[in-house]
Amino acid sequence: MGKAERNRRRRQQQGVRSQAWTDIPLGAVRGGTPAARAMAADVLDDVQMPCRVTFFDDPMFGGPKATVTSIQPDGSVSTDGKIINPPPVVLFEPTLTMMIQDRRTGTIHEARTEGIISNGFHRIPRGILANMPVEGWGLYRTATGLMLRDPLGGVWARGEVELEPAWLSEATSQGWVTVFFGPRLGVRVPPGRSASSYSVSDRISEFREGRSLGLCAAANVRWHPASPAETMDWALLPAGIFGQPLPLAYVPQFNFTRLGGPEAFGFVPAPDHIADVPIAIGLAADVTRTDVDLFQPHLDEGLDFVAGYRAIGGQMYDAWHAAAHTSGQILVITGHQDFPAGPEHRYDNLRDLMERLFQVVKDSYAAIVPLSKTPRYASPSEQNAHA
Repeated sequence: MGKAERNRRRRQQQGVRSQAWTDIPLGAVRGGTPAARAMAADVLDDVQMPCRVTFFDDPMFGGPKATVTSIQPDGSVSTDGKIINPPPVVLFEPTLTMMIQDRRTGTIHEARTEGIISNGFHRIPRGILANMPVEGWGLYRTATGLMLRDPLGGVWARGEVELEPAWLSEATSQGWVTVFFGPRLGVRVPPGRSASSYSVSDRISEFREGRSLGLCAAANVRWHPASPAETMDWALLPAGIFGQPLPLAYVPQFNFTRLGGPEAFGFVPAPDHIADVPIAIGLAADVTRTDVDLFQPHLDEGLDFVAGYRAIGGQMYDAWHAAAHTSGQILVITGHQDFPAGPEHRYDNLRDLMERLFQVVKDSYAAIVPLSKTPRYASPSEQNAHA
């Protein structure tokens, strides 16, 4: 039987198991709709996830039969000799997944797994445990565990995990860590099971099944033993802050750095008075009930995105959202430092807080960004409200 015939029969068998293309599974939504975009935003923004650190002599990867012995300075692997210092490994397992089915062929993919593969990671099927480097990505140590970032600074995964000295030492020594990413890596304990009852063999079986289903991606990633020097967190402050009338959005500067820096959009070093803040060039804000997005209105959809924030909701955001639409514009400040705002920040007195706020703003850039006339990805009711 030729390869083409085998593929044809396999597609026919898959088609028997899948639903007819006219039937939408319970809870599914059509691609390209506002509901689908909202679902994608919920999934992709959920970067906090369980993770596990181990070494390449772990039974998960074949135990004593594992052939990867070290990671070379260029990120490639060595398979010669005994495993003296096994390479360090981390497994990130998302808790939210988004399955996408091509209704013409019946093929099903997991959105985040496909996304990370299209950005440089490698699919790891059964029978092949290849470790190849990925350029530009970084694995960072944080105060509570680990963080995975892509070449543009975007965060794909954050995990809280205790890092043993031996693991940290090997990661620093080799300069690379093998990162696995996928929804079935044997990290989480399934519902109805306990950590004690979910054995090593159970985890190995899940890991192998995930690979068989194409749900496992991996790559050797550069190790950074310290957190990034720049912030990656937004902050929204109400109108009236700093004695100016506009709602304020503090945006991490790395979002603009990849596009030529904030100056390319008309931002200036933050002045003392709002009257001296210019209108941004080629930049607009899309403020909906759930999101704050900055985009370039002169570019086609898909190429226009600059930065985005998924709002938690509640009275504070509702008031911020209302003020933004009342004024028709927002004050955007962008910088590298953490903005000292939010429930996790505590100060003995208001003076200490304001001094810290002013220091961050002093080292930042500012511009006034107008709101778009019609929200790009809003529901029909929101679009009609702004018509």
